[in-house]
Amino acid sequence: MRTLDEQAIEDLALGATILGTGGGGDPYIGKLMALSALKEGYEISVIDPKEVPDDALVIPSAGMGAPAVIVEKLPKGTEVINAFKVLSDYLGQEVYATLPIEAGGLNSTIPLAVGAREGIPIVDADGMGRAFPELQMTTFHLYGVPATPMALADERDNVVLLKTADNYWAEWLARTITIKFG
Repeated sequence: MRTLDEQAIEDLALGATILGTGGGGDPYIGKLMALSALKEGYEISVIDPKEVPDDALVIPSAGMGAPAVIVEKLPKGTEVINAFKVLSDYLGQEVYATLPIEAGGLNSTIPLAVGAREGIPIVDADGMGRAFPELQMTTFHLYGVPATPMALADERDNVVLLKTADNYWAEWLARTITIKFG
């Protein structure tokens, strides 16, 4: 396990910009959320995938929708935390760690803030190796890992729990819900 400092977060955000190759949006807001967590005394810990117990619950944390919207409508900061709580309660298991769903853009930096505020580590891995636009484009999907159950939350404390037939339906329904969330 290693702990990230401000410089490591800056470097990670720069790498996310490059790996995103234009996708995934700007990691800036997520970087600010992570730096804010550090300034408030939270620790950001990163673990190697080999350190994760086989029975651990690891939930990716991410934003969904048009990346430009986050600049117009800044996150409250509780959205992903609320989604984690609902999903953890539903599964009856504590969340052990989080990880980025993609290596590029905003979704590379959001897990840093989430991990810090939840007191859980971030797994040094991601589901894509870069930024792609849809859930079924992850390596998780290729290996048969279902995207649901999934929790989505907004700044008004609405939380939706999804359980879908497959990852294509998860993408379609989750995207529809995020549009309704605003």
